[in-house]
Formats: sequence, structure tokens, C-alpha cells
Amino acid sequence: MRFKKRIALAVENILANRTRSILTSLGIIIGTATVIVVIAIGLGAQEAIARQYSNLSVTSIFINTGPSVVTTRLSAKDADAIMEKSPSTARVAPHLIGRLSASMGTVTAQASIVGATPIYKDVANIELRYGRFFTEEEVEGNDRVVVLGPTVTEDLFGDSESNPVGEFIRINGRNFEVIGAAKFKGGSVGPVSLDESIFMPFTVAQKQVLGASTRVSLNADAKSVDVVGKAVEEITTILRDEHRLPPSVSDDFRVRDMGSNLKSAQQSSHTMTILLTGVAAIVLIVSGIGIMNIMLVSVTERTREIGIRKAIGARRKDILSQFLIEAVLISLFGGIVGVLIGVGTVPLANYASIEAIQSIWGIVLAFLFSILFGVFFGYYPAQKAAKLDAIVALRYE
Repeated sequence: MRFKKRIALAVENILANRTRSILTSLGIIIGTATVIVVIAIGLGAQEAIARQYSNLSVTSIFINTGPSVVTTRLSAKDADAIMEKSPSTARVAPHLIGRLSASMGTVTAQASIVGATPIYKDVANIELRYGRFFTEEEVEGNDRVVVLGPTVTEDLFGDSESNPVGEFIRINGRNFEVIGAAKFKGGSVGPVSLDESIFMPFTVAQKQVLGASTRVSLNADAKSVDVVGKAVEEITTILRDEHRLPPSVSDDFRVRDMGSNLKSAQQSSHTMTILLTGVAAIVLIVSGIGIMNIMLVSVTERTREIGIRKAIGARRKDILSQFLIEAVLISLFGGIVGVLIGVGTVPLANYASIEAIQSIWGIVLAFLFSILFGVFFGYYPAQKAAKLDAIVALRYE
């Protein structure tokens, strides 16, 4: 029997039981679509993590106030102590973080206020489109100067690429001169979204804007990747000494290695993607078992037909290929519909603020798996049909 004829007969048999065939392929459809969507969401999560940490190098260390019952807070003096006593630390930048409204004329925008020192520009990898960053003299002189992130520039001046240098904005009832505007970065440094921030001298933020009660955090850089762990140990020892904590008292601060955090976040995302893909694979396996069951029922229903075909000269491989083609066609239909649903779901996920990235290899992988399961689970019923004895099959009622 020619291959085209076998396909035609397979299609005819499938169409003769449309409802059963569609229900059989439903598991393949769901499984294929799920694999595509899960892979897309996994890639989106990995991209979001990479973007979040893009402004930090693997040598970055973030220090903030911890959950200890001890009420000692971090301060700029702690940063000075670390710089003086930690040989593995290249630089330390203290900063304050708050959220207030800023206005330019009648236009008002919400922004993160970051009180920092000049070194913060290098620690956070801030690149300026216009103007300059504030100096140490301006920090010591309590000068009311600010550098705007691009989102703030757009909110207050209508365009993120506008040059606001020389303009004055109002924060907390005080006028501040804009001396710089940053380029778009994306991501964040710790809890700070750089693009949505206004940077000002540490002293001004502490005394005039955010208040002395605002908690100080520290950003540090180790001298190299190899000494990050040593730098963390040194910082911990120095801060415990500075805060005069006895051995029986836990740290009143937290030291986090950004490189380790990035790796941990990526591993968590990767693990979750594998887990969800495994769930999708289980759906495909279950649907494959469904195909096998339906094909076994089909073999039973068509036993006399098989006997007749064998009696008029059909060979084992003809029967085997006939039933196998039917299983593959059901899987093929489910795979195609599943791909279409999966591809169509990814934009909907992005619309629902779930970051997902369409992946060609994800689509190909899901489609190949759907066909593979069809062949794998369709082979046993096809082989069973091929092994039927023609005389026994003809006597079957």
C-alpha cells in the first residue's frame, strides 16, 4: 500500500471519530502550549533578573540595617571605617533612600530621592547624558544640587533626552539646581531604580529632605572577584567592632554579595523553569497514554477489518504503519494547535505584565516532543494490531 494511501486512510479513520480524536489530542494541545509558555516565562524571568542586576558587578556588596533587636544604625562613619580598615574593599558609598514628589512649575512627579556621595556614581555605574555629578565640596557645603534620572527628566520636562541642566526643581518645599541628567540604565541598585531617581548630596538629603531618621545603606566594591568573600568577612568584623556588638549579640546589619544574589536568583529562576517544564512534560505523557488507550480501543473495534486486510495480502508492516500514522497525525494536530495557542499566549502574558520572551527553540522543542510522544505511545497499539492472526481476527465479533 502506498504511503499516500495510508495517510488518506488514517485521515478517514480519524475523521470518522472526530470527537474522540479531538479529545485525545487535547492533552497534547495543552502540554505543547504549556511547554512554550513556561519556557517563554522562564526566559523572561532570567532577562528581568539580568536587567535588575545589570548595574552591579560581581564585586558589588550591599549593606543595610538588619533585623537585630539592637538599634544601632549604619552611618557615613561606618563607610569611612570600612575604607580605612578593609584592605579587600576598593570603595564604599553611603546613601539614603526615600520617595517624595518633585515639581517643575505646575508639573509634579513622584521619584526616589537618593542622598549619596560622589563615589556613588561609580559604584552604581551612572552615566551622564548632560552636566556632571556633584562633588565632595558640594556634599560638605550642603549645596542644593541634583542629578536627575531619565524617567524623572521625562516626567518633569516632557522628554527623557531634554537638557535640564541649569533649571530649578522643587523638593520638600526647597529649590534645587539641576546640575546633571543621567542616561537610561534600566534595572536597579539594591532597592533603588536608577532611572526613577533624583540624586543629591548625602548631607542635604539627611538634613533637609529625608531627615536624620532615614536609615543609611552602604554600597561597596571589592577589589576583585577573588576577594569578595574576604571583603564580606572584613566588613562584617569592622561593623561589629564599630557598633560594639558583643559575641552573644547578632549582627545589626546585613551584608549581601550581589554576585551571589544574582547567581542564586538565576538558579531559582532556572529551577522553577525546569519544574514547570516537567509539569508540562507530565501533561504530554498523560496525553500520550491517552493516545495509546484510544488506539488500543481502535484496534479492538477494527479487529475484523484487520483480519480482512491481512487475508487479502496486507503485511505486518502495512498494518503497523497504518495505526502508527494515525497516532502521529493525532499528535501532529495537537502539536500544531498547541503551538498556535502557546505562541498566542506569550503576548497575552506580556500584556498581563508577566514578562515572557518568545523562543524559537522552545517552540521547536514543544512540537518535537508532541510528535515523539505520539510515535512512542502509538507504537504499542500499532504493533499489537500488526501481530493479530488473520484467522482469529476474522472470527472476532
